[in-house]
Amino acid sequence: MDLISNKSNELKGEVKLPGDKSISHRAAIILPLCHGDAVVNNFLFAEDTVNTLNVMKMLNARIKIRENGIHINSNGINGLKKANKLLYVGNSGTSIRLLSGLLSALDGKFVLYGDNSLQKRPMKRIIKPLNLMGARIKSLYDNDLAPLIIDGGRLKGIEYNMEVPSAQVKSALLLAGLFAEGKTAVEEIQKTRDHTERMLKFLGADISIEDNIINIKSGNYLLAKDIDIPGDISSAAFIIAAAALTENSEIIIHDVLLNETRTGFIDIFKMMGGEIEIIQHGISNNEPTGSIIIKSSKLRGIKISDEFIPRLIDEIPLISVLAAFADGETIIHDAKELRYKESDRIKSIIHNLNIMGTHVEEFEDGMLIRGNTYTKKDEYNFESFDDHRIAMAFSLVGLILGNTKVIGCENVRTSFPEFVQILASLGAKIYSIY
Repeated sequence: MDLISNKSNELKGEVKLPGDKSISHRAAIILPLCHGDAVVNNFLFAEDTVNTLNVMKMLNARIKIRENGIHINSNGINGLKKANKLLYVGNSGTSIRLLSGLLSALDGKFVLYGDNSLQKRPMKRIIKPLNLMGARIKSLYDNDLAPLIIDGGRLKGIEYNMEVPSAQVKSALLLAGLFAEGKTAVEEIQKTRDHTERMLKFLGADISIEDNIINIKSGNYLLAKDIDIPGDISSAAFIIAAAALTENSEIIIHDVLLNETRTGFIDIFKMMGGEIEIIQHGISNNEPTGSIIIKSSKLRGIKISDEFIPRLIDEIPLISVLAAFADGETIIHDAKELRYKESDRIKSIIHNLNIMGTHVEEFEDGMLIRGNTYTKKDEYNFESFDDHRIAMAFSLVGLILGNTKVIGCENVRTSFPEFVQILASLGAKIYSIY
């Protein structure tokens, strides 16, 4: 599938987005560890989250698909059982890392594997601490990559200082800590998205947070509760950018996640001069939510580094596109983690910005982008690099410059299947071809 986009303006309307991907993953994994029945509303049915659901079903989790969500009937971890086949997680780093934490506590032997892209992503960061807890995890090819062989069983709590800022690693340890003897303490270098902590607390886990240290004790009875998942803020970022970049646009996004560990994009967007206003605030299952208004904006370049990066690591491809149309220079540092995503996103971004003719300089941990230096061409043909966020970000270029194609965008289904449909409903001239 390729994405085709053409010059657009006056994007207008109101929209409610599919559920947040990070929270959907966690609901699918954590609710089956509880006791009782629960309904999850606005669950995101994207490839990544469906792969998580499929693995949980293979572990005997009683999950039923219902309109706009799922129903879970659970009897705690004892209701799960050894799988009788390999466990496939597709392209999802969240799935493989969080499930590794859970499987470490289950009796049995499991093999977790994914697609070619996933099997290039680093796994030592979870293998090392989980093995310290007593898990027996090894890389099938002894290269610290997936496939992972997990021989689960009895675990003990540990105190662990995180070596990289990673919500996935932290969450794997907390899920293992739910069933480990004693207390598990995880100290973060920088605060990362905290959906696991929020959901565990909401469902009754003995979890506490002091500064950058998260403590969890095993033995608490988790009670299943209904969960209403707010709209995905990472998906909302593409709608925000589309409205900002096009003329005479105004869009309202309802009921979107506003967790401060995920709103780095909104903070950066404001710093760049973006016209955005939060008009409602709420709390849903221990997560802050709200509705926002976005208008056409004149943007300026800024410097992004250090404490911002963990809060917007997924949005940097999109910020790079905004920077290409902003006045002045945008400089991004401390983002080396981009090299270990679905693609080497630093190289992917720079490749496509070069196709635009934009002045860009590569750093080991980021880049410099000089805004409004692009070259006007009859057409722009970008590569997705099998990376959904690269694909969606560069498809927005066509809304401003026209006649744009992004090649190989099947990957958009992993996180935002309704991307084209929603943008088109707001007036964007964008469509997909097969």
